[in-house]
Amino acid sequence: MAEQERKKNRQRQAEGIEVARTEGVTFGGYRKEIDDRFLRVYQEWKDGLITATEAMRQIDMKRTTFYRRVSEVEEQGNQEAQEAETEV
Repeated sequence: MAEQERKKNRQRQAEGIEVARTEGVTFGGYRKEIDDRFLRVYQEWKDGLITATEAMRQIDMKRTTFYRRVSEVEEQGNQEAQEAETEV
């Protein structure tokens, strides 16, 4: 009995989400982009001038978001270096 109710609720929820998406509703929070401020603080952190915690506080970013953006910046730097090597 309870299992059927849960299935019904999930089905209704899925339908509601589908309708919302077709109407252009966005889900979740806004994305914190990599901007000049982030890059400045990132460089200070890499140079050892500030701690990671201080960097996160300065740019108002959670720990997981900060390290995700760090990975993106470093990955982008690695890709650019590889592209430069293949051009030579």
